Amino acid sequence: MAANPGLQSISDLTASTRLTTGDIPPPLVGSSTTVISTRLYLFAGRLVSSRRMTNELYELDLETFVWTKFQDTEQKAPKARYFHSANQYKNSIVFFGGMGYSRTSNDGLCVLDDVSIFDLDTYTWKHPEITPSSFSPRPRYAHLAAVTANKLVVVGGQDMSNSYIEEINVLDLDELTWTSSRPFEKHCGAYRSVAVSSTSHTNLPLYGNNVNDNASITSVTEENPNPIYLYSNYNFTDVKRELQVIAPPTTSNYQIMDHSSNMTGAFLPPGLRFPTGAILGHHLIISGTYLTNTSQTFSIWALNLANLVWTRIDTGSCFSQGSWNRGILCEETNRYFVLGHRDRSLVDDYNHRQTNFDHVTVVDLEAFGVYQPPPATMSTNAQELGLALLNDSNIADFEIVTQDDRRIPVNSQILSQRWPHFKALTIKNPEDEETILMYNNRALEFPEPYPVTLAFLQYLYTDHLLTSQQHQPQILAQLLLLADMYDLDRLRQLTSHSLHQSLSMSTAALIYETAALSRQTGLQIRALKVMIAAKKMLQQQQ
Repeated sequence: MAANPGLQSISDLTASTRLTTGDIPPPLVGSSTTVISTRLYLFAGRLVSSRRMTNELYELDLETFVWTKFQDTEQKAPKARYFHSANQYKNSIVFFGGMGYSRTSNDGLCVLDDVSIFDLDTYTWKHPEITPSSFSPRPRYAHLAAVTANKLVVVGGQDMSNSYIEEINVLDLDELTWTSSRPFEKHCGAYRSVAVSSTSHTNLPLYGNNVNDNASITSVTEENPNPIYLYSNYNFTDVKRELQVIAPPTTSNYQIMDHSSNMTGAFLPPGLRFPTGAILGHHLIISGTYLTNTSQTFSIWALNLANLVWTRIDTGSCFSQGSWNRGILCEETNRYFVLGHRDRSLVDDYNHRQTNFDHVTVVDLEAFGVYQPPPATMSTNAQELGLALLNDSNIADFEIVTQDDRRIPVNSQILSQRWPHFKALTIKNPEDEETILMYNNRALEFPEPYPVTLAFLQYLYTDHLLTSQQHQPQILAQLLLLADMYDLDRLRQLTSHSLHQSLSMSTAALIYETAALSRQTGLQIRALKVMIAAKKMLQQQQ
């Protein structure tokens, strides 16, 4: 699985390493990491230096790479612990379980079953009293947890004797009651497994969502929440890989579907120790430590959830040295952040289960075609209505004059609301010559030919790209340049997404040039890879 030498330099363009500053946390074992927006929250863990557990909370700004230690002046933080779980729910983080200290056991340790919530609106701790019931989970550590809709789903983990706990428990996060418990005869834990669910309501594929085990795609809505993807790997000398899809536990008899045998790919992930995972767009991202007698590195993989095909995220040489320990996803930026220390030994730190926080390697996942697609902002009917309004000359009070001298009737109020540049022109100094001329003629000259201008206006009226004309590669390229010129972020996202989808050997050169001019680095690198692959194919044919 070594990187292709011809693509090595390109792969190096997809990742960069940054030094963190501020209140850098000390090396820890079993701490939790939770990303909300562009902030990473690090909680608890065991100090490597003293082997004492902590209950300290740190925040890392993923744009400035500055650490800030939370000052718990009211002493309300939960008990010190490690190998607990931490999950976002709304604007808070829900912590469950882990291993902590006990005053009664011989070794001074115990496993926990408590729930604590850190409110990010007030930066305060809450410790709800949850009434015990037959659905309450057994105390555990090194378990998995994920949130879907308003449910926290706790999977597996280990008890005080290190035996695997074969059950799934569900907590209603609004009512703060445990609502169901069921057996799950799998060995799932932090050393070998991840459980993740998407927080975004886009068209996330739910692979095989029916009893007949046939692959199908469903749209995620508030009424149809996200599934949980449970991935495990074990027997690292002869790797076994498993994938279960846990349907949203809206009822007590929710389905669990096994798709282990459906996963394919030119290469499959190696055994990854203490893996972390996340969902971005239509991909499940898995990363972790890859250790063999001949290879010691950090490895990142993506599983396409529409067809269950694995792809390696080849980041070049960035992980070839140093100790890289924990991967996290920032969905807002389509970037994967790997925490570690670029000058330490991966093997030594792994043997101590140590995670470092001095450096961050940033991976641009969009360069691999892995990103969060822009969501729909209005219904299909509303989009069609927008097109109808553009075609209705009866409500037009203005004209856009194209480069080839064609005139398109428009409504100036709609353009003012949707296009800041047009609005700025209308509020210019009324004595300005350009403004006077524009208002006298009730027309604005637009420096693009008719097909591009019409496609641009269709976007302004619908907030989407929905016509076949808009999706022609040449038109998309010009729309991306216009998005950059007028700083229209929504149009930039839509056109970049469509250009990713239309990327082929015949369009790669156009897309590469357009992405370079509009500073869309991920799209540019991906187009460059296709161009090099096409050149290599031609050389082989000659």
